[in-house]
Amino acid sequence: MNIKRFVARNTQEALRMVKEEMGTEAVILRTRTIRHGGEKSGDGGEIIEVTAAVDYDVTPPFQQQKGNTGAHALLERYENLEAQIREIRDLLWSIEAGAVLQPDTIFDPEVRGQYGYFKDFGIKGEIIRSLLRKMMPADRGKTAEQKQEALKQSLVHILKNINMGGEVAGGPGQAIHAFIGPTGVGKTTTLAKLAARTALEQGKKVALITVDTFRIAAVNQLETYARIMGIPMEVASTRTELRNAIARHGDCDHVFVDTVGRSPRDTREIDQLMDLLKVSKKIHSYLVLSATTDLRQLLLAETKFRALPYESYIFTKLDEVEDASPMVNFLLCQSRPVAYFTTGQQVPEDVEPASKKRLAKIILNGRSGTVMSTGYGVH
Repeated sequence: MNIKRFVARNTQEALRMVKEEMGTEAVILRTRTIRHGGEKSGDGGEIIEVTAAVDYDVTPPFQQQKGNTGAHALLERYENLEAQIREIRDLLWSIEAGAVLQPDTIFDPEVRGQYGYFKDFGIKGEIIRSLLRKMMPADRGKTAEQKQEALKQSLVHILKNINMGGEVAGGPGQAIHAFIGPTGVGKTTTLAKLAARTALEQGKKVALITVDTFRIAAVNQLETYARIMGIPMEVASTRTELRNAIARHGDCDHVFVDTVGRSPRDTREIDQLMDLLKVSKKIHSYLVLSATTDLRQLLLAETKFRALPYESYIFTKLDEVEDASPMVNFLLCQSRPVAYFTTGQQVPEDVEPASKKRLAKIILNGRSGTVMSTGYGVH
């Protein structure tokens, strides 16, 4: 701690001296009035003594030295602090890297550089280790001398390890699509977006069925969407009713089935849903998850809903998320593909097929809080 004493004719002058000498972070420890010669105050000859302290030694930030303005000195101080924070971050990453990397690669600057880029993208340590094991030496190659190229290679390698696909597509026969997942992730709205795209943009014949009889509002919401789009909609509460509803719309190209949201912790409710969806026809199920969910809860949902035969993921609410790294880490752990991203409440506009380009933009926009260009040649 840096402690200094200031003597002035009055309090205002003393405080000004403290501010100029020690900055705005200084703390006043004591203020007293004294007489010239050091005796306590009396008649005449009084001055003010202020004792101030700051918790670190600094070059006076507001003093104008050798032509430097106060603003310039403050900027230098900020840049020094930022550099120190980066050094601390890099040190912490190095410590963690030592625990994650193999002994023969700990001191490889290229490997450690790749580790740093993965970490900067928000990827978890254990997943980084798996990614680095998959990287061939040629992938690391000569990129160490070109930081932008090394960053690109790290991003491309992440994207290579995330599967995409499973969109609603035409084909021979009728396609049935069910939307399952936790409560509150936006299953009904997502179903409406995809049904609208299929019916209005692709010209396919579509029907809607809901088995979510638990929430009256869910039935009313889907009825409203169906009325606006001019397509049929039915309610089914049992497996037999679902099977009959699908049969009644046998002339439709696509049937979209909305389900009740289930808590990943309630295995009994998930088993009931699994029993309900056991109809004779093949159902392509999507596990709908929110991008605002933390990684632990995403992994829990995947584990619990695994009993249902779903084929791909849909991630919603990308417009609400500031840090998408839980979603990216989750997808790196899975073999099933992600089919769609949703980015708002508008029907049918705010849904799009998952793509490498979109995911690259999501990752880079979250990197150290900095929005970056996505001109990395990913598609």
